[in-house]
Amino acid sequence: MKLLERLGFKDKNNNLNQSIESGNEDYLLVYPKSVEDEVNRTISSLGFIDKEIPEKSSLEQIKKEYKENQEKLEEVNKKLEKIKEENIDDLKNLPKTIDFYKKSSKLKDKMLKGRKYFYLSGWVPQSKLQVVKDTVDKYEDSLVDQKKNSQTIANPPTKLKNNKIARPFEFLVNMYGAPNYNELDPTGFFAITYMLLYGLMFGDLGQGLIFVLASFLIEKKNKIFGQLVRRIGFSASFFGLMYGSFFGIEDLIPTLLIKPFDNILKVLVASVAFGVILLFISYILGIYNKLHKQKDLEEGFFGKEGIAGLIMMISFILIILNIVKVNPIPMPVSIISLILSIVLMIFKQPISRKLLDIHPIYDKSSSDYYIESSFSIIEALLSVFSNLVSFTRVGAFAINHVGLYMAFEVMSKLVGGGFIGIIILILGNILIIGLEGMIVFIQGLRLEFYEMFSKYYKGDGQKFSPISKL
Repeated sequence: MKLLERLGFKDKNNNLNQSIESGNEDYLLVYPKSVEDEVNRTISSLGFIDKEIPEKSSLEQIKKEYKENQEKLEEVNKKLEKIKEENIDDLKNLPKTIDFYKKSSKLKDKMLKGRKYFYLSGWVPQSKLQVVKDTVDKYEDSLVDQKKNSQTIANPPTKLKNNKIARPFEFLVNMYGAPNYNELDPTGFFAITYMLLYGLMFGDLGQGLIFVLASFLIEKKNKIFGQLVRRIGFSASFFGLMYGSFFGIEDLIPTLLIKPFDNILKVLVASVAFGVILLFISYILGIYNKLHKQKDLEEGFFGKEGIAGLIMMISFILIILNIVKVNPIPMPVSIISLILSIVLMIFKQPISRKLLDIHPIYDKSSSDYYIESSFSIIEALLSVFSNLVSFTRVGAFAINHVGLYMAFEVMSKLVGGGFIGIIILILGNILIIGLEGMIVFIQGLRLEFYEMFSKYYKGDGQKFSPISKL
């Protein structure tokens, strides 16, 4: 447009703009011979196409032909619209049909086939097996041969089945790995513990409600992540009520449980105690997986994540309690149980194989086995200690959350309060919500993945991905 105006063309009533937008207008350009080359370059860059001017056609005849063509075009559009109405159901199902044929083609590539048969092997949920049989029975010379998780076949995929509250957390669990067929799906336990951990570390009613409100906007772009943010927002809001914290201010609403910053020692001790409970449950889940699901006597009874490992952790805690003058059980008993757990772990392979009458007793030379077992005991003791200490970060973040706001509050007072002080407090809350919210999100995952999953979850399976929605 600007180039045409530079060449001296005037656009009255904005007709030129409207014509260009419609994309189907003809223009008559009149220009001096001296600027012919520049005009040609300009109109070529704008996508104009040269047309011959009819020599013998009058303007009335051109208008008549144009009107006739418009009428024909309208008739064609009406026919197309009628065809669309008559086939609306097929058109709506067209994307699904295309998707089905794509999946069918992939299936055919993976089938054994001959001149008169196709052979396909796959996994079907038990609840949907009859649906598959009924579908196949509609066709002649077809047969379904059912084998339930045969040991000769590769490890079957896992179909996750969780309620609405826990379902979004499948995304975080799958970041670690999908559960295999012979272990519990951890999503339910993960959802509960992760929300508790997040709320304990980021307890604030106002900031939690900001998460809840923001989750509805996030959900429009990413449904799963939006639902995750909403859940941790509700958890943060609940613990904000418990802490009496509203956008970092601790005197606006009553405290229903405890103020973390005023009770630092209690909060740190409580966070370790909470960690002990979570680790105990994790050990129990791991023992259940190994003994019931996987039928692994050696690891279930004598492994560092089995019963022997659980005894080691409890004994270790009891010894620490005795050192700090809390004596639930006498020190000698705690030491004996710790030594017993160590002995069971060192001799786990020979003991379990003798009991099960499995030969050979050792997978490698006995000297190599005992050297490796001895080092694994050191690793197990360090792991128990580090697991317990790691949960102090729950209390530390709860205290730090209040302390960070207090820093901005001091800055606000230093500038004399007023409008600038309010701006500092608002910016401080934005920083806390964005930066600390993300850090707590990551720390919660760390506690789940490294301290808890290591006790009961392998995550070496594969998700069930059906060819159609089952």
